[in-house]
Amino acid sequence: MPSEALRSFTNAVGEIGDLFVAVAPSLSATASTALKVTRAIGRAQVVLLSAHFERYFYGVNEEAIYFLNSRRLAAATFSERFRLLHSKLPIDELGEMDWERRGAHLTTFISEDGWLWSHSETGTLLHDRLLAWLRSPKPSDLIRYYRYWDIDDIFSKITRKPGARGRLWLGVQEFVDMRNNIAHGDFAAQPTQSDIRRYIRSANTFCERADRQLSSVLSQLTQSERPW
Repeated sequence: MPSEALRSFTNAVGEIGDLFVAVAPSLSATASTALKVTRAIGRAQVVLLSAHFERYFYGVNEEAIYFLNSRRLAAATFSERFRLLHSKLPIDELGEMDWERRGAHLTTFISEDGWLWSHSETGTLLHDRLLAWLRSPKPSDLIRYYRYWDIDDIFSKITRKPGARGRLWLGVQEFVDMRNNIAHGDFAAQPTQSDIRRYIRSANTFCERADRQLSSVLSQLTQSERPW
């Protein structure tokens, strides 16, 4: 059973597929106009796919944290890497404040994060803390995110053969780079429909496999059934 985030992603990708129909040029369009429309649609498809791909990680991260909060786990359950990430944002904010203004913020920090730094206390995790650093889901960023869940290399974990791993890495990197080039006004960034289909396959493959892997990790962490 997939996560709600994966179901939402799969449904959203259907919207990109619908645009393949629009790529077929109108009989009344000139060759020049048809080419411009095809290029514009291809660029739009990449931007949509990238947005849905990024949203998947925010969605599945929120589901994962909701599941953990429902189990009321002790602080010692979580790795130091995970706890440091959760506490990073408020600590950084405190470091930038004038000393006289820190009182109320220290109280808030102790209330929200103090339990994470005592061995047996329980408390509530805040899902947005774990992805505050994410700007675009490049392969290196995906490896970083899943390492917080003690998965050393998510690409190695979800692929068996080096060749498949390399193709998946490259597929994700290509469409994220293409999206960034488009967003920065590079008109030379013109994906073909073959490129779009390859990008969709890469995104689907990664999300489906990583979804199962994270569910397995959460099950092990809580010593309970899989959340999805």
